[in-house]
Amino acid sequence: MRTVFAPPPNKGLVQLNRALFNATQRMLALRIPASASGAAMETLRDQQVPAILSAPRLRTIVEDPSESSTPRRFRLLLLDPSLSASKLEDLPGELQRFASTHNADLVEHTISLGYDYWSTDQILRSILPDDFEVPSAFETIGHIAHLNLRDQYQPFKQIIGQVILDKSKHIKTVVNKTDNIDHTFRFFQMELLAGEDNMMAELKEGGCQFRFDFSKVYWNSRLQGEHDRIVKLFSKGDLVCDVFAGVGPFALPAAKTAGCIVFANDLNPQSYKFLVENIKLNKLEGRIRPFNMDGRQFIRQSHHDLNDPAIWETITEIKPAVASRKKSRDAGADAGKDSDKDAGRARPETPKPAAPLQTVIGGVRYFRHYVMNLPATAIEFLDAFHGLYSGKRELIKDDQLPLIHCHCFSRGEDLEADVVQRVERVIGMSLGDNLVAVHNVRTVAPNKTMMCISFRLPPALAFAEPGVLGKRKSVDDDEAAKRDRRDDGPSDDNHGQGDGISTQ
Repeated sequence: MRTVFAPPPNKGLVQLNRALFNATQRMLALRIPASASGAAMETLRDQQVPAILSAPRLRTIVEDPSESSTPRRFRLLLLDPSLSASKLEDLPGELQRFASTHNADLVEHTISLGYDYWSTDQILRSILPDDFEVPSAFETIGHIAHLNLRDQYQPFKQIIGQVILDKSKHIKTVVNKTDNIDHTFRFFQMELLAGEDNMMAELKEGGCQFRFDFSKVYWNSRLQGEHDRIVKLFSKGDLVCDVFAGVGPFALPAAKTAGCIVFANDLNPQSYKFLVENIKLNKLEGRIRPFNMDGRQFIRQSHHDLNDPAIWETITEIKPAVASRKKSRDAGADAGKDSDKDAGRARPETPKPAAPLQTVIGGVRYFRHYVMNLPATAIEFLDAFHGLYSGKRELIKDDQLPLIHCHCFSRGEDLEADVVQRVERVIGMSLGDNLVAVHNVRTVAPNKTMMCISFRLPPALAFAEPGVLGKRKSVDDDEAAKRDRRDDGPSDDNHGQGDGISTQ
């Protein structure tokens, strides 16, 4: 049986007074010879005898406070507070036998528990009204804890922030997302709840180091799995175009771990600034080309820049690794069998083979993948691909057209059908066999899900003649996009030209 103590109730407290959480707990104990401590551990605690104390962060055997001699001859084996007994004969049989064997005495003992003992959840539960959920889950961005507190928590926000600061050793700053939003770059403003007023975050993800001002750009720690999933779709040597790159959560791992060459763009000057810094921080200057422009313009311009000799001179092309003769011999000798050294250990994952799709066709470079991580509005930018390869019908085959990975929000009952239909309305044609996958990324709010649709650029769209797109977006699509842009309800993924998140 595991005993969980609770702090004194302090309902409605809005200013932290740590002394109010002091508590004492009385319990029975067996006073045993110090030499019997090992036996007590072996025969009672290790066998999980329910009558002895088993509580988080508390020792079962403690020094006897009534003894002052050194070395101390006796110790106390603490019993569960729910146990009631006035004499040894009242104890459960196993404890009776142990007490008789070691000439133990039954005594009373009191422990003192203070603010430092209680967990974040326990303290907040003692403060908040009973019908409130405890907001103990929060996003961490380096040294920053980021909350998204609903209106009902406003009277308690400062004390919530201070408790989280006290209880999280690595946290130095606690902030809360406000309702104010920058409508140009779609990042939420933050208010400081506790700790240092320092928004410069430093962290590692995807084998890369990142540094940025969290108050001016987006970062989404909860999307690390999605970053990894997309990057794993790339192969060494791929040319990747990251349209809404933020500070680089897709672009940097794509270059550093997947071996790609990346053109990365973000409209937010601050995101661009830290994207450039992160490229330098990870020594990827020759692998990532940063841009600061509108996403639609970037889609059109990046293909031209990809084939600009002056720009390409700044790019480090990927050279295939050549194994040494010794490594080749070793690899051949070990093929098909496990060495003693590797026995019981999983083999490294086999690298993906070189992709059959070329990135240089007829002397012209083409992007293999486009990443469009702007869930609120990315679908609207798909019309920028209209006629992107106009006049190149004879040069590039249909199956050599790039793959597009477009993130969006969906509220439809059939999430996959909703996303596909909205994309088809914007591009003015059916995806048909060009659809690769529709991936459910995560639920960000009730009836609101972040999705990612991956499809090959349809030839009819890619090779179209310049002009008006055949089928325009419907009024419903425009209204849906506007709703996603302005919706800042309980969602934690309302972000703009960059990658980011708030958290509940």
